[in-house]
Amino acid sequence: MTPRFAVLILSLVLLACEQQPERITLTFSGAATGSDLDFTVAGTQRFMERHPDIRVVVVPTPRSNAERLEYYRRTLERHSDEIDVLQIDVVWIGMVADHAVDLRQYIAPERIVRHFPSIIENNTIDGRLVAMPWFADAPSLFYRKDLLARYGYDGPPATWDELEAMAERIQDGERRAGNLGFWGYLWQGRAYEGLTCNALEWQYSHGGGNFVGGGRPNLARSETTRAFEMAKGWVGNISPPEVVEFDEEDSRQIWHKGDAAFLRNWSYVYSLTQATAMGRQFDVAPVPAGPGGRYGTLGGWQLMVSRYSGNARAAAALVDYLTGMAEQKIRAVEGSYNPTISSLYADREVLEAVPFFEGFEEVYRSLVVRPSTPAGEKYDEISVAYSRAANDVVSGRRPASERLAEAEREIAEILAR
Repeated sequence: MTPRFAVLILSLVLLACEQQPERITLTFSGAATGSDLDFTVAGTQRFMERHPDIRVVVVPTPRSNAERLEYYRRTLERHSDEIDVLQIDVVWIGMVADHAVDLRQYIAPERIVRHFPSIIENNTIDGRLVAMPWFADAPSLFYRKDLLARYGYDGPPATWDELEAMAERIQDGERRAGNLGFWGYLWQGRAYEGLTCNALEWQYSHGGGNFVGGGRPNLARSETTRAFEMAKGWVGNISPPEVVEFDEEDSRQIWHKGDAAFLRNWSYVYSLTQATAMGRQFDVAPVPAGPGGRYGTLGGWQLMVSRYSGNARAAAALVDYLTGMAEQKIRAVEGSYNPTISSLYADREVLEAVPFFEGFEEVYRSLVVRPSTPAGEKYDEISVAYSRAANDVVSGRRPASERLAEAEREIAEILAR
């Protein structure tokens, strides 16, 4: 090789290197374990196939929401650039808003308006879109349709009173048939955010309203007392005594063993139950109504871009893709994740895969939103006070009226600070 030819080859190599764009690396933090992690990794892989100049690293977080939130807070308060995209709970918006970019700067308005307005409103603070809706969650009443038919019922309970009566009758019958560990109704009673969701449904459906409204606590009312006493009456009767320490997975595991007639949980349980021996024996309905109506607590997860990301535009592109129509449809069909794009509830393939989604668009339009956005940084402390009070009541440690009055004073002090 002549020196001139060698110089020419070297020059072409250097030119190619100069023209080759530098690959961006994004860090996605979220999706603790299991199917949620699997779907997230698959979605980011599809994004990278469309954006070969971007590499996405998915970093799992602790299963506990409290531990995940604490990790996010520590990282964001250090203004660290180690996380670009965060998976955040719908109730964390007010807590992390100051650390988020305004996604309206990067995502087209026509793509934003496809999502449920109530979630977009929840995720907007002072005109800034803090996070995009990724998948929603509505509480669902899972029920054994084979057992309902066996005991003469032609459909799920419409009210809490009907639930109690049906659960007791089925439980008694199954125990007489030899299943001594069978229970009528499973739910989440541990003092954490899951109980906040359950308790809000009891309170609202009895006409008690939200636990914070108009900047003031709202617990010491006769309607809320009756609602909590109703739930207390389930413990040890139609629900196991240990239910006061259950979270979502604790209750789901008993349900999957076939040892319960009814389960209050979230939509993710649908596809998991399909894969069990009960796959054709169950169905899903909205949570029951009380004297004040039928209300479920809005749940779900959002995607946020950190203000401290060095690649905010690329991170926003990842958020836009993962929360878009195609990805939400995949998650709905394959994992029964509830879309936040209303048109997907009329999609034929989605409804074939998850039949109970039919009619759920209307359910989503009437869900109760926890007072997290107006409470901001104070919400976590308020929710802890509320769930601890609920746990004290359903555990039988404290009378409902006395404990709720105490919790109202406690929350008033938090709001005053």
